[in-house]
Amino acid sequence: MSTNRNLAAVLVAAAAGAAVATTSYQAGATARMAPAPSRVATVDLVKVVERLTERSDWEVQITALGKRIQEEFTARRKSLEDMARQMETAAEAQRAGIRDRLAFEQLQFEQWERIKKVEVDRERALMWQSMYRNIRNESQKLADAEGWDIVLVHDGVSDIQLQRDSKTPLEQQAQEQIVRRRVLYAARSTDVTDQLVVRMNNARTAAAKSGDAGAPAAPPAPK
Repeated sequence: MSTNRNLAAVLVAAAAGAAVATTSYQAGATARMAPAPSRVATVDLVKVVERLTERSDWEVQITALGKRIQEEFTARRKSLEDMARQMETAAEAQRAGIRDRLAFEQLQFEQWERIKKVEVDRERALMWQSMYRNIRNESQKLADAEGWDIVLVHDGVSDIQLQRDSKTPLEQQAQEQIVRRRVLYAARSTDVTDQLVVRMNNARTAAAKSGDAGAPAAPPAPK
């Protein structure tokens, strides 16, 4: 009987040891199979845009376009004013013909002005489209180089802004901004804004030296 009890005790101990070993192995295997935690970086998108060389290049081009449009606007308006004065001093027989030409030129002027507004708006839209595309591409390259899995726009860096002169109620303004927020907090150590800006500006400088900066094309001369 004593021998049997000893044998039973040995078997129980062995079984318990095997169970512990199995549990430990399974826990280790689960730990090995679990995905590594994602490495996350954040970017203050407003600061990035403000400090990009590309934005400065675009602004120079758009400002030049706006200046040329303004010069032509002034010249066209002066021509209309001259024609109006001519009509006032013209003989009665000529006045009707000048009036018709003035009406036609006024219509042409208004159409031209609408077209130029669309042209400037298009250029500014292309600026934002280009900058966003390049920010996204360079963010991917930077993430690949640093081993980050996700780069987030830290949209919680500023307080809720209320515009008292807006037609939208203040409460609605606050609610809309809160609903659009995605990042409530991010540690400063995750912020890579400076790295991204430096990388993008260096890349643009290098591309400019090689003649492939992707700079905005000069706006066409006004017609």
